Amino acid sequence: MKDSVEMVIQQAHGYIVVQLIGVLSMHTIAATRTALVELLDGPGCVVADLSRLELRHPGCVAVFAAAATQAGGWPLARLALIGADPRMLSHLSSPGVGPAVPVAETLGAALAMTDQPPDRARTSSSGPAGDQHASRIATLAQTNPDGARFVQDWLGVLIEHDMFGRHELVTTLSTFLEHGRDYTGTSRALGIHPSTARYRIYRIAQVTRFDLHDSETLLNLHAATRLLTRSSDEPF
Repeated sequence: MKDSVEMVIQQAHGYIVVQLIGVLSMHTIAATRTALVELLDGPGCVVADLSRLELRHPGCVAVFAAAATQAGGWPLARLALIGADPRMLSHLSSPGVGPAVPVAETLGAALAMTDQPPDRARTSSSGPAGDQHASRIATLAQTNPDGARFVQDWLGVLIEHDMFGRHELVTTLSTFLEHGRDYTGTSRALGIHPSTARYRIYRIAQVTRFDLHDSETLLNLHAATRLLTRSSDEPF
């Protein structure tokens, strides 16, 4: 069966939300770009919901930057993305896409980002913790390449997530494991409410799709967070 992408469009005052449903592949990329360009030619901004879009090939995410450019670029063509799963999010953060099209977790954040130049919007949405963790992996790779790969395998998705938000999930996970998975101790150490700690751990399981009740998984995550922590003299 041939790949296809369906678009469900919802118009609101000053913006359009378009949900992309189907498979983004080399067979559907051209039609998807054409349809996005047509939407971007209209008034207001466009927010593309990717929550029901499957990515067949990583390079296909370039379609969003290409559509924005073809439609005239910011501020004539204002496009933001929401709903990306961890795999797609990692590809959307690539140099060819991230600076051109802002990625957000919520519709409100996406609308706010479209009012700024894309490079500034991406910077404002980038969590400093995520940037710091990414730098630490690069530092670790110079002295312990195997360790860096291990950290990337187990924490890479969370680090990417932290780079686009301000939830500090990696720090929360590290603190949670160091405190023996005790929510009260974790919340006190981080200076947050226990319910916030519980929500963050829930998000960690949701983003990584790891079973946080599995002893081997927890052991590997603990080893990865400790490797990341020790790759820098700076406080975690």
